[in-house]
Amino acid sequence: MNKPHKGIWVAYILSCFTPFTCLISGVIAIVYAGYRLDKGEDGEVLDSHYYGLIRTFFLNLTFFVVLIVTVATSNGVLKGINDYWYRNHIIDDVAYYIPYVGMFIASLAILLWFVRMFQGMKLLNANKPLERFSRPDL
Repeated sequence: MNKPHKGIWVAYILSCFTPFTCLISGVIAIVYAGYRLDKGEDGEVLDSHYYGLIRTFFLNLTFFVVLIVTVATSNGVLKGINDYWYRNHIIDDVAYYIPYVGMFIASLAILLWFVRMFQGMKLLNANKPLERFSRPDL
């Protein structure tokens, strides 16, 4: 880790801890990345990595908020239907497994998050800018 890249490495490591620290380390990482971008002293390579970290954080934050709301709402609706309108063990079974499906999807998203972080770290180690992708960067 060379001296000029020390700050971006800290931001990458904090971003990797984000799923385990309930977003606190990710917020610190993006605030730091925004601060470094605002100073404008790091150059094009580091700026591309800072932008990538910020973009990835907000994309994942949005994804997890939507996932949580979707799982909670669909589970609640199915449980309500089963309890108050139409008792059926199939509806109850589906409602029981919805959180597990959500947990599986979230695990895949976190795994993809780690893959993207490590790809960015490899590019940074080679002193290459983070490429812009036309697809969503999970």
